[in-house]
Amino acid sequence: MHSILKFAETVYVEAQHLIPLLSDYVNPRDFLSRLVKSGDLIRLKNGFFVISEKIKKSPVPFEQIANLLYGPSYISLEWALSYYGMIPEGVYVVTSVSTGKTKSFNTPLGTFDYFHLSHTKYVTGLTQKENASGKFLIATPEKAVIDLVYFKNKYSSPKELLVDLIEGKRIDEETLKSLDKTHLMEIAEGYRSQVVAHLIQALSLL
Repeated sequence: MHSILKFAETVYVEAQHLIPLLSDYVNPRDFLSRLVKSGDLIRLKNGFFVISEKIKKSPVPFEQIANLLYGPSYISLEWALSYYGMIPEGVYVVTSVSTGKTKSFNTPLGTFDYFHLSHTKYVTGLTQKENASGKFLIATPEKAVIDLVYFKNKYSSPKELLVDLIEGKRIDEETLKSLDKTHLMEIAEGYRSQVVAHLIQALSLL
């Protein structure tokens, strides 16, 4: 690992934080490109990297990387449901919601998908969690379910939707029953969506 990278406290680093340390170089960005070619850095997008040696020694901080790779954004949908233990299957695409355009990044660490929400839908139902790599922004369980239905629902009735959540998405019925109904309504008010209204109706059937 190049000595210039040893200052980094995290496995990820942004060019804007490295360039001030490269004042002795005529073209700092060319130097960063050489670090990518040498394998010291792994580029996830222009100006955003992970440090190869550090990533080998610690778990990949997918949540923090997702928050920083494209923003503003928060973890949601399948990745959040897996984080909360609400679905049994492993998830291999890091799913987030952003006020920016819908976008997907295919990186050496995996795929990071972002779904667009307007600001009024975005702001309610967010929470901050922490892991070994620090803090990150994620949907509450209620918002993660709402986002999943809002973006990926294929069913026309509350009953069909409920069957899909339990049998298709394999979310345990007791888990759905335990969701905070007041919080669900608070989030749903901002979405003003027929699909989300069907979710509220579906959960009332439990």
